[in-house]
Amino acid sequence: MKIISVLNHKGGVGKTTFTGSVAQALALTGARVLALDNDSQHNLSSLLNAGVRQPNILDVYRAAPAEAPRALLSAVVKTGLPNLHMVTSCADLVDGAVHGAYHLRDAIGACGLERYYDFVLIDNAPGLDRLQASAVNACHEVFVPTELKQFAVDGLVEMERTLEARCPQGGRITKIIPNYYRAVRRQNTFLAALNTMFPGRVAATRIPVDSVFDEVVTEGKVLFLHRLYSKGAASYVKLVHELFKLDEEEIWDSMLGKRGEHIRSNARDRYYKKKGGSGGD
Repeated sequence: MKIISVLNHKGGVGKTTFTGSVAQALALTGARVLALDNDSQHNLSSLLNAGVRQPNILDVYRAAPAEAPRALLSAVVKTGLPNLHMVTSCADLVDGAVHGAYHLRDAIGACGLERYYDFVLIDNAPGLDRLQASAVNACHEVFVPTELKQFAVDGLVEMERTLEARCPQGGRITKIIPNYYRAVRRQNTFLAALNTMFPGRVAATRIPVDSVFDEVVTEGKVLFLHRLYSKGAASYVKLVHELFKLDEEEIWDSMLGKRGEHIRSNARDRYYKKKGGSGGD
């Protein structure tokens, strides 16, 4: 089981969209995925159509160390996709709720999640406080979605230094994912700078600006089932192939199959609903 924390000290860089899209893509390829919402804004919980549940991640942090594994397992809920479960968050989640720097790591390790999941993805709020440090200490790798702007690029070096100082036993930044890409000269200049500062760690796949991401969130739909032929979905297929070394053709085949099943299931539901409404047998 691989645990990945999605992090950036800066807000508005697309962390939650990245976490949710990657979680859905992996689940649709057959991987068993658990998503943890570690942000009081609980946007990932909304994106995955889970809402705010009780218990949630706050109950895990508040639990005594011996009770935290049970609290974590109790907080796991299903999403609308098979193979994708999550632990939701809530507005009351604050740094002060964290018992200790390794509380989440120890809870994950003690409840044997590796028996149930191939990947755990942790979505984090902006910043580098106790909640984020807890997620970094619990993970094997840190993925960093970033905008291609001066302040965003400059802050990544400082962010890495802070993580190394504050979380010496935690995961390290293994991939930086360029987000909101427009293929303009200025962004390509920042891309070149990133590759110089973090050689071998900048994803070759860039996530483009695409209104489809807002559309699926607003409509409560799954990107790969409802907008599979969009440039946003295509970029995430390539990204999952790159980040997780999965065969790109197999990813497409799996998603096409799941999309077909979804369309047929919806068609059946509409047929029986119409038939029932018209007074048929």
